[in-house]
Amino acid sequence: MATDEAEAEVVRQATSDRPDTDRLVARVTHLRAIVTWVDAVQQALGPLPVSPDMVRTRFEAALALAHRVLADRDDPDTGDQVQSVVDPDARCGKHGAYVDGYLLDISVDADSELLTALNLLPGNGDEAREAQTLLAAEERAQGHAVAAVSIDGMGWNGEVLRALSAPEGMGIEVYVPPPAPAETPWFGPEAFVLDAPQGVVTCPGGPQTATKERRANHTGWKFVCARRQCAGCPRHARCLATLPQKKGRRVIKNDYQAEYDAARARATTPGYAAVRQQHPRVERQWADIVRYHDGRRSRYRGPWRVKVQYLLTGLVVNVKRMVKLLDAHGAQPARQPASSSWERDKDVAGTHAGHRTQPS
Repeated sequence: MATDEAEAEVVRQATSDRPDTDRLVARVTHLRAIVTWVDAVQQALGPLPVSPDMVRTRFEAALALAHRVLADRDDPDTGDQVQSVVDPDARCGKHGAYVDGYLLDISVDADSELLTALNLLPGNGDEAREAQTLLAAEERAQGHAVAAVSIDGMGWNGEVLRALSAPEGMGIEVYVPPPAPAETPWFGPEAFVLDAPQGVVTCPGGPQTATKERRANHTGWKFVCARRQCAGCPRHARCLATLPQKKGRRVIKNDYQAEYDAARARATTPGYAAVRQQHPRVERQWADIVRYHDGRRSRYRGPWRVKVQYLLTGLVVNVKRMVKLLDAHGAQPARQPASSSWERDKDVAGTHAGHRTQPS
């Protein structure tokens, strides 16, 4: 151990004035030598006993972490990299800026603006997909069924829309601002008629194609017309700026088109406008956490410790809100038709959402 520490100090001193890349290479080389030696120690120890002691458990965890760090250095472009050996569960995420840490999700009642649920994700967590987890947790904890959810642009995700709105899922009305349609002189995917049972697409000019391949993200099929079909189509000038050398028009038919269409239609209703008027209320609670409770920074390392920090913060925020409600009304105000809103956020910036609830 003393020898290893001495070697580490030599590496630090020898590279202290070198560029960052050289310093990193020297440290990785040193770590790789240590791991090679420890691997031999592990092999000599043999397999884990049925009930390993704490020392052996920590040894195995540290070795696994070291291997993970080296693997990240071998493939720098891989995702989900370890960002800190003292907090290996923290991840790098981007919301305006790149930050290492965690994502905080909160659920807020829109009438009272009280926090109703909270969850913690690694910094690279999927904010959109986490919506279902958070709303389900609120239903269990609060004893009510969520009737509708108002969610920002990150909710424009077909898989999430289906999971939240499908009757066999949560059966929630989803209010999400649709993105502005792209302005283009060409026929859009909606102009191509899909016959799902037959697996063919008919283009506006009449030709059909069954040639298709699955999209890399598994959200739909990419149909490809033959070049001769496009060349002989009287409407191909509305389809393509120039005719490709080998193939014709490509068009993607999304698996979740029905969910996107329903969300766009809902965005044109008076109910959508009313729900979105309530949406900014969640900003106040998030601003309270960030501005007055240092919500952009965690005081501890490890997801469960960080979550405890924010649970306690949420408790304080709720107590403050209760005092304001009682002070403003002299008593608990009579409730209007139940509604609530929720927000998910990282420790640096926010994406927002809200939902209405009804008693179960």
